[in-house]
Amino acid sequence: MKVGIELEYEDEIYAINEAILNMPKELLDKEDSVLRKIGNVIKKNVINCLSESDVERRAKEISPSNFDGSRPYVHMKDDVKSKIKKDKNGNRYVSIHGGKMTGFKWHLLDQGHIARDGITFVAGNNFIGRAMAASEGDVNKIIDEMLQKVVE
Repeated sequence: MKVGIELEYEDEIYAINEAILNMPKELLDKEDSVLRKIGNVIKKNVINCLSESDVERRAKEISPSNFDGSRPYVHMKDDVKSKIKKDKNGNRYVSIHGGKMTGFKWHLLDQGHIARDGITFVAGNNFIGRAMAASEGDVNKIIDEMLQKVVE
C-alpha cells in the first residue's frame, strides 16, 4: 500500500518571500521610534554615570558661572541632549552630546586633562564608556523587540 503526500509549497514559499521583501520597508517605518528609545536609554545612563561635582558647595563661596559668564551655572548632568541625525550616506543614527554650555567639557571629563597649573594630570572618569557598557543590554533588547514585531 502506497501512501502519497502532496505538498503545496509554492504558496508558502511565495508568502515567505513577500514577507522578506517587505521587511526593509517595515524596518524603516520603525527606525525613528527605535532610535529615539535607544537615545533615551543611553542618555539616562550617561546622566547616571556623570559624577556629582562640588560646584554646589563652592557656589556658597563664589557664585559659579558658565564659560560665557552667564548665570545660573549649568551642570553637565542637566545639559545632556539626544538627537537623531543622518550621515552623508543617508544612514540615520542617534547622537548623545552635551548642550551649548557643557558640550566642550565632555572630552576633558571623560579622558582626563592637564590642570591649570600645567603640570598635574587630572584623570578622566570614562563616563561615556561606562554609559555605553551599561546601555548595551537594553539596546540589544530594544532591537530584538523591533525585529520580533517586524517578523510577526
